[in-house]
Amino acid sequence: MNHRKTRFIVLVTLLLIAGFSATSLISYFVANHALQVHIRSNTLPLTSDNIYSEIQRDMLPTIIISSLMAQDTFVKAWILMGEQDSKQIVQYLKSIQEHYKTTTAFFVSASSHYYYHSSGVLKQIKAEDPQDKWYFRFSDSHDNLAINVDIDTADMSRTNFFVNHKIHDFDGRYLGAIGVGLSSSIVQEMIELYQTRYSRQVYFIDQSGNIALRGNYYQGVDNIRQAPGLSAIATRILTSPGGSYTYQRGDQEVFLKTRLIPELNWFLLVEQIDQTESQIQNTLWVNLIFSLAITLIVLMLIHLTISKYQQRLENMATKDKLTGLDNRQIFETRITQILRLANRRRESLCALLVDIDYFKQINDQFGHLIGDQVITGVAHFLKGKLRQSDLICRWGGEEFLILLPACSVEQGLLQAAKLQQGIESQGIDIPGKHIVVTISIGVSEYIYNESATALFQRTDQALYRAKTEGRNRVIQY
Repeated sequence: MNHRKTRFIVLVTLLLIAGFSATSLISYFVANHALQVHIRSNTLPLTSDNIYSEIQRDMLPTIIISSLMAQDTFVKAWILMGEQDSKQIVQYLKSIQEHYKTTTAFFVSASSHYYYHSSGVLKQIKAEDPQDKWYFRFSDSHDNLAINVDIDTADMSRTNFFVNHKIHDFDGRYLGAIGVGLSSSIVQEMIELYQTRYSRQVYFIDQSGNIALRGNYYQGVDNIRQAPGLSAIATRILTSPGGSYTYQRGDQEVFLKTRLIPELNWFLLVEQIDQTESQIQNTLWVNLIFSLAITLIVLMLIHLTISKYQQRLENMATKDKLTGLDNRQIFETRITQILRLANRRRESLCALLVDIDYFKQINDQFGHLIGDQVITGVAHFLKGKLRQSDLICRWGGEEFLILLPACSVEQGLLQAAKLQQGIESQGIDIPGKHIVVTISIGVSEYIYNESATALFQRTDQALYRAKTEGRNRVIQY
């Protein structure tokens, strides 16, 4: 191992010496060109992809929510029955707002023109009211989905990011507009977070080139056709689903990456100003480029040499060897972050502690090797029934701890019952044998600002009751 390490260090040293010795042979113009190509071809596209992924995570679920509301059979049936009991639709909108943590939820009827809100019936909209023009524009359009930033009808001091979706009955007849809204300040905070994280200017434009959404520190005009330098390529931007561009803004060269977001029908624009400074010495730029190239080579060598060892060490440190689940050590590290997030969002969270019933009898009857296969089979069954956001680890022996973020105690009990009944009916199949297995589950709901230790203790007490009261059952603390 030491001999291999020595050879590796020698090879890296020789590469560094050769690289830095060759820097004097490259001119400033080659370095500057290579840097610009790198920004246009790699850095900006990567940033754009990352921001697009974060938009999907942060904003596009709101579009999905409004779409699901528009297809809800309860909503359609309530409308078709003549909107007889407004309390029903108000309660529905309130539940949507509370469940999905939106700022508002609303429905505007095409027949009665009543504006239903999660707080009640706000008003009857009118075509001559400027505040209601959004609805009539939307109802007259051919689009089923529209997004706009407007004043909240329920709170005139607040501006919201609205996602509006048309509702049609089962024959395709237009029934009204339904949707949800996020505070525009929240959306602006998202954009400013993207800008801070990636050190780029980020903003959105609509199909006409108007600035649709931007951060508080955006510096520019309201339409890209009016922007110096940018106006020359505005048509190319608006007629292409995406591209990389360069334009001149005063004495600054700006790199621009655009991308159409079909779900919003907007373009995402990411800009970076060329930071090249003429006074920087030629050798400095040359060294930077060669340092980058050498660093890539070094990283490749490091990856080829130690990646397998690193992966093995990481698995040993974080994964349970028998089941492949997270081990207790890494799980206890992650629980702090999970509880902090639940506190900040004021979201519910459930903990489930699962124990295999009469596991010692399984070991005594079939042997420890079969017992290990039973543990592995139960682990795979539990993991397969959980959401991607749920966490599970092997807590010790035949016990498993499960955390269910954004899950109330009622939902946690329902999930626990499904797990308990599912393993009982399915059992564990191993070569040549079918073993009937049952589990006991303790369930507790996280209390705001509670410590991880207190949550685990309460969950363990619930499991203890489940075992003392006959096993093969679910008990809530």
